[in-house]
Amino acid sequence: DEKKELIKALAKRISKERKKRGISLEQLAYEMGISKGNLSDIENGKRDPRYSTLKAIADGLDISISSLLKNL
Repeated sequence: DEKKELIKALAKRISKERKKRGISLEQLAYEMGISKGNLSDIENGKRDPRYSTLKAIADGLDISISSLLKNL
């Protein structure tokens, strides 16, 4: 369904941007104040992140939320 596809696309984008910046899953999760497992679930499309979580991810990656969501 469309929502699942959107979540998968967002998950791939987050993972790609994190790896592009050379930030480990552990490091980003720590900066966000969430568990590595929670971040892993988000990056694997198993969890639909809330706005506040997306904001924390974007801040941790030093990009805007709009950049994270662009063209999804």
